[in-house]
Amino acid sequence: MSTQHFRSALNGFRREDVVRYIEFLNNQHNSKVEQLNSQLQVATARASAADPALKEQLDSALEKIAQLEAQLAEKASASDAFGTPQELEAYRRAERAERLAQERAQQICTQTNAVLADATAKAEAAAEHIAGLAQQANAQLDAYREAISNSQEAFRDAVSALYALQPQTEE
Repeated sequence: MSTQHFRSALNGFRREDVVRYIEFLNNQHNSKVEQLNSQLQVATARASAADPALKEQLDSALEKIAQLEAQLAEKASASDAFGTPQELEAYRRAERAERLAQERAQQICTQTNAVLADATAKAEAAAEHIAGLAQQANAQLDAYREAISNSQEAFRDAVSALYALQPQTEE
């Protein structure tokens, strides 16, 4: 609704039209604020949902590495030289398992970093988008305030004009 849709009255617009227009603007602003708040909640939920799973995988991988290092240190301290071929083969299998575990942990760390970087980029993009929407909402709010201020000024002018039209009585 714009000022072109206000019906004219003596020296201004009809009060009902202006009140309806102001209510319309308030409702439009409130719905925009609610929409922006819901978008912010969705973006926040997405960013926080990605972090716990990745942290859990990383903690699991680090725990596995610590266990394997402890096993290796335990075996190294138990004996400096292996006496039987079975012990030597067991040592080699343990080294292979440790190497594979470290490689897997490195892969998980790399994947985790990639996912975190992606989630961070998406969160930053969402934040920028929300900031842009907030700026638009603020600009609209400023425009609405200006319209209300102009309407108030028009009402004051109309009241002044009405008082000027009243005949002055001499006392």
